[in-house]
Amino acid sequence: MAPGSAAPPAGDRGAEARTVVLFTLAAAAVQLTLIGNNSFTGDEQVTLLFLRADWSELWGPLWGADTHRPYYYMLLKAWSGIFGESRFALRSLGALLHAASLPFIWGLARRLGGRRAAVWALAFSVLSPLAIFYGRDIRNYPLVAFSIFGSLAALSALAAALPARRRLLLWAGVTLGAASAFYAHSISVLYPILVCLWALGSAVAGLVSWRFVGQLVLAGLALALISVPAVLPMLHHAETTLKEFWIPLTTPGRLVSQMRDAYPYPAPLLPVVLGLLGLGLWRLRGSGAAGLLIPAMVIGQPAALALLGLVEPVFITRAMVWPAMLASLLLGLGLAGLPGRKLRLGAAALVLLAQAIAARPDYLPHYQPSEPERLAAFFDRIDPAETELILGRQNVEHLLRWRYPALFEGPVFAFNKDDEKIVYDAANRSVRVLRAEAGKLPLTRPRFLIVQQIRPPAPPGAEVTPALDRIAARGRLIAEARGAWWRAELYERTGPE
Repeated sequence: MAPGSAAPPAGDRGAEARTVVLFTLAAAAVQLTLIGNNSFTGDEQVTLLFLRADWSELWGPLWGADTHRPYYYMLLKAWSGIFGESRFALRSLGALLHAASLPFIWGLARRLGGRRAAVWALAFSVLSPLAIFYGRDIRNYPLVAFSIFGSLAALSALAAALPARRRLLLWAGVTLGAASAFYAHSISVLYPILVCLWALGSAVAGLVSWRFVGQLVLAGLALALISVPAVLPMLHHAETTLKEFWIPLTTPGRLVSQMRDAYPYPAPLLPVVLGLLGLGLWRLRGSGAAGLLIPAMVIGQPAALALLGLVEPVFITRAMVWPAMLASLLLGLGLAGLPGRKLRLGAAALVLLAQAIAARPDYLPHYQPSEPERLAAFFDRIDPAETELILGRQNVEHLLRWRYPALFEGPVFAFNKDDEKIVYDAANRSVRVLRAEAGKLPLTRPRFLIVQQIRPPAPPGAEVTPALDRIAARGRLIAEARGAWWRAELYERTGPE
């Protein structure tokens, strides 16, 4: 039996609840501190694009536009309707979802390693580097982690064969958590696969009953039924979009580099972290199927990605966010297994120091304005009613549309690298134009505004610039502004309509 499988005395439950609340509040504080000082990143800009869509669009034409269902975008849109659209408000949803994951970590660690291990698991979860890095972005990863951790907590309770009067409720938690993760991020399709492999292996080893496996199959059928609306778009993107994303081939060197990014601790302190992870794995021996569930996830997810990478390059750090966060549980188990209070405190101090150093770059002391904000004085002078907007790349639309939605009330045209459609084309307001047809672009307003990227990831000038030059020749330059990445030019039309 696992060290912490026995139920705590009634007098201790209140103290344990206060401990969980304290660490949950600490996690929220760590996530929310200086959260608004980072400009929106490239991936966040994609979220902003969907956030500007109407509800009817998210449920309709945009349901299959992204590689993931707009489940997270819907939650964030509802959240922003209540708390506003500031950077702090938008990012706080993910930050609070990460904090809300800690009670699940406590339940898992308490059951497998006892109270001491659970306390340390919470401490390490607060400063988990990937949790901070991805929890402070308006992306779907905290929702995935929250959903999977909830599913794992319920599954662990069922696998531990504890007296449970609410087994049906626990099975519902397993299923709904897995469904929530899959709707939030398509790569979560690996989670039920890993669970099935774990269950079969545990049943063969006699750690769970075949009746338990049968119940898991029923839960899997319910999950499949719930997930039907998300499966077909996922299969479509697996055949199309995934092949357009540039991810390097899965080589031994890439495996090492991506795993290193998943555990971005300073090199001198990395042996301490790896040593505690190994000790935590060792301490799970004898803990039954519930204990095997943790390495099946922490090790199984990157292993599954590596195997899948032999067919299609998918091995990337952000696909390992939740296993890397779950590794805090192993750190807690490992630390609790060290002999002597001084040794435990010393090792804990080193791990927390390593986490703090890894997380430090995410805490900018002063706000860094985005490119549209640097050109705000120029864009504020544009009259949308008199101006047509022309974008050198459609991905320029994301931030520009967020900051200056009025510019998109009239005609908007855009080019792309190699004339290819982008993944989120359905979420754009711009009309994609082929380079060869730039001269035929219908300009009907007195002025037109050309906005293009002038540094990577913009395409080389020979690809798009000649097309933009043909359009510019139809007008007279009357104003321009240049930033670090963008150039904006306002023309008065002189050519024919």
